[in-house]
Parts: sequence; structure tokens; C-alpha cells
Amino acid sequence: MTNQSDRMDKLVQDLEQQARSFAARNGSEEGRSTRSLIVADFEFLWDRSRHHGYKTQEGKDAATIRWPFDRIAASSWISLTFLAGEISPRIEGPFVRTMEDSAEVDIVESLFDTLRTDPCSAFVTWGGEFRDLPVLRRCATEHGLILPDQLRNLSPHASERIDLCRTVAGLADNAHLGEYAAALSIPAKPIAASSVGKLVERGEWTPVREQCLADTLATALLAVRHCVALGQITCDQMATDLAIVEAAHAAQPNSEFVTRTLKPWARARHARSRLKGVVYHVDGSSDREGERVM
Repeated sequence: MTNQSDRMDKLVQDLEQQARSFAARNGSEEGRSTRSLIVADFEFLWDRSRHHGYKTQEGKDAATIRWPFDRIAASSWISLTFLAGEISPRIEGPFVRTMEDSAEVDIVESLFDTLRTDPCSAFVTWGGEFRDLPVLRRCATEHGLILPDQLRNLSPHASERIDLCRTVAGLADNAHLGEYAAALSIPAKPIAASSVGKLVERGEWTPVREQCLADTLATALLAVRHCVALGQITCDQMATDLAIVEAAHAAQPNSEFVTRTLKPWARARHARSRLKGVVYHVDGSSDREGERVM
């Protein structure tokens, strides 16, 4: 905010949103049960200049560069709202913002505004409790931003959030997003995860956007499966997959990952779901794709 009046307006908006959140938790829209998910992913840029100053101050006792010096260089998010009786969710996004045309504070403010629009939504990340959320809170602290409801409870088990990485693993070793998505035959990671940091530092924003968007969509597809398994939502999974991918194509029509990889995958799955009986694959395995999960 640029002046005191703007800050007061923002505070009033935040208080109004908190009031709406309280009302929503004690009622429902026209008696219809809902479950909303806001799924996000982030890519980072190290603030090497500030870390150098820290190393100069601390000398040999300085820690290697880590999350306090992360700056959010890119973020993507998508909103999914599941209404009782509807086979697929209502979708907003996905949105993608990068440092190519936005400052870190502007990227974070846009995400916070989305979270405040639906304060009862669950904020979904993959491994967010380990890195994304501390960085978001650091950004809010640095720039005087007001945290949305989903980020105020500091417990890693907060009901306002779902960290799929931790949740699906339980007591097992945490899995990588690409690893878990591959195990469920979901396309993800158009480029190697280890390459993204170097691309950010070189300012190669097109592949960074693609990776961030792909991670968000993979996490969203996994989140739907997770919530269905827990009985938290009911939907036609094939129709929901297709709806997510079509929304991505409409919102990000220049994404090669969506156009060339994700859209053909979703359409093929949806087509198989309409077949009857056992569906045989080229590797000799079979499944019953004609059975829909509700």
C-alpha cells in the first residue's frame, strides 16, 4: 500500500473477509455443501546479495543459503469448488505470475487476494510446510502484508491447509511430486526439477512458467484423488480431470505442456472411461476404466 488511507482500506477489507469466513463456517450456500481447494506452486530465486551480507557478518558460523533468502520468482494457482450434486468442480484459473513482469510482493498479494476471496477454502501445496509457507510468511512480514486465514495457523497439521507431500506419505519417506505423479500415471515436470533454479537465475521465464504451471496442475489432480479417497468430495474423476485441463488450456493457451501433453492425456482417459468392460493396455495390463468413481 502506498499511503495510510490505502492501508486502512486494506484492513477494513480484511476484517470484512474474516466476518464472511465466520459466517460461512456456520452455514452453507443455499443449503448446498461445498468443498473448496486453492492449489498453488512456487519457484524461487536466491537473494545472494543479502546472504553475502549475512556471511560477512557471521563469518565461518554463517549457515549455507536457505529459505530465509528465497524470493518468490514465480507462482501458479488454481481454485476448485465442489458443489454437492455436480460431477465436476467450478474452476478459476490457473493463474501464473513471474518476476518477468511482477515484483515478489505483487505476486504474493495476488495469491493472498485469491485466498481471501474464499476464506473457507483449503490451501493445497506439495511440500509447502517445508518451504513455500515460511517464504510466504517472510514476504508478508517484510512488506507489511496481512496474512489470509489459511496461513495464520502455524501448526503443520492446520485444517486450513493440505500439504499433500506430508499427508500422502504418513510415516513413510516423503516422495517427490514428479515421483508420486508418475506412480499414479499423471503427467508432470516438463523439465528436471534440479534445472529450474538455474533457469530462474538466467531469466528464462518461459520454461519457468511451464514448470510452475505443470506442478500446480499435477498437485490439483492429485488433490482431487486424495480428497475423494477420504470421502471429503464426490465427483466424477474423469470429468474433473478433463475440466481442470480444459480450464488450464483456456487460461494458458500458450502452454505447450497443457496443449501437447496434459490435454491429450485427459481426453484419452475420458474416452476410455466411456468404454464398457475391461480395457487392455499395450503392455498387457488391464483395468476397468468404465467404472467411474463418485
